[in-house]
Amino acid sequence: MRLRFSTALNVVLFCAAGTANAADVLFVKAAHVIVDAEKPPVSPGAIVITDGVVTAAGANVAAPAGAKQIDLGNLTLMPSLVDAHTHLGGGGPEPQPGMPQPLTSPSYAALRAQKNVESALKLGVAAMRVLGTADFLDVAIQQAIDDGSIPGPHVIPAAHPLSIIGGHDDFAPLPYTLDVVGLYTPLHGYVSSPADAERAVQLQIKYGARVIKLMASGGVGSPLDSPADANLTVEEMRVAVEQAHMHHLKAAAHAENLQSIMDAMHAGVDSIEHGSELNQEAVDYMKSHNIVLVPTVRVALTTATEPPGAPGTFGASKYSQFKAKQLTEKHVKSFALALKSGVIMAAGSDNSYPPNSTGIFAELVADVEHGMSPKQAIQSATLRSAALLGLDKLGSLAPGMEGDFIAVDCDPLADIHAIERVRLVVFKGKVVTDKMPAAKPASQVDRFGAMR
Repeated sequence: MRLRFSTALNVVLFCAAGTANAADVLFVKAAHVIVDAEKPPVSPGAIVITDGVVTAAGANVAAPAGAKQIDLGNLTLMPSLVDAHTHLGGGGPEPQPGMPQPLTSPSYAALRAQKNVESALKLGVAAMRVLGTADFLDVAIQQAIDDGSIPGPHVIPAAHPLSIIGGHDDFAPLPYTLDVVGLYTPLHGYVSSPADAERAVQLQIKYGARVIKLMASGGVGSPLDSPADANLTVEEMRVAVEQAHMHHLKAAAHAENLQSIMDAMHAGVDSIEHGSELNQEAVDYMKSHNIVLVPTVRVALTTATEPPGAPGTFGASKYSQFKAKQLTEKHVKSFALALKSGVIMAAGSDNSYPPNSTGIFAELVADVEHGMSPKQAIQSATLRSAALLGLDKLGSLAPGMEGDFIAVDCDPLADIHAIERVRLVVFKGKVVTDKMPAAKPASQVDRFGAMR
């Protein structure tokens, strides 16, 4: 299969280069086009992207005069994906034999995060919600992407998540003899009262957060607590949610056990992350209050079963493996109950997109393996995730939406594994990944090393 460009392409590009404000128009046709995951695909179909925005999509779409043209042959064209639960800066250099784990710095984490967001973009992720980092790392990455300094998807940063001391965001088992007065403060997300929670949210927003993350329970990756623990109180979370909503931001709650899930929902959160211990009362409350579940199925399974540090386990340690094994059966049952009950679900990988990561794609495969239909899985990673993140120009390829799409082998609505075989990624009308077996003139290679 080859990408077939218009024979007039070079002439058009040459002429356009000398014309001020000439539109950048891309016409792409494929055997199947998923414009909106709630609707049947168009077969065959086409899409037109003008200056990074979809201007036509569906059947009987003609190529505008002078447009750059791509023929995808038998591939399926569909919206790029939106990952509703990610992290940045995880991991670090491997220790040398006989040596302790190397110390890392915020600067080092930022350099790793820069590569990770580029990796996510090239995989076909158009947007990601980063639910908690240190040192406002995700805010810095978002700003650098937005001003064009580095390539990456849209980023919705949470900055520091709200946590108790010794809770799910406390990864430092420090001795009591060490002075930590400057660490355990609302600026860094640590709260011990409703007043602390109010101040912590205000500080995160002041320094760039665009979603607020609450650690309602303990978790798997942190060394000092248990997923069975409650962390923040209902009143602390209620104050935090109120502050977020006053600024028209959403609040997401990491909540593993039933009590913390109910507490977070009664506090007014917009989404429950993980939700490993649901019952019928909880899912009914979710439905009646339009609370979204981000189930993160794959990370729960892989952390429990794969070797520590394996791709997709978020660098899991032995204690994380132990805790994950206690949750796995509950988590899968909760996911099945929520699915059966019709809870709105958005797709989140809980991944930081290190090299060789399959991120949100692996999550969708796991969701289908545990009961979702391929159509539901794709909806969760397009329409549902975009809606949760408040990105009204992403999630579909209808006219007026941002020109972000992926092209995959076969039909992902029939076989979800097709989504793992991405051949082309386009972001804002520009090709950022090309795995098509076609020779490309050097003049058509852009700064990402991919064909224009």
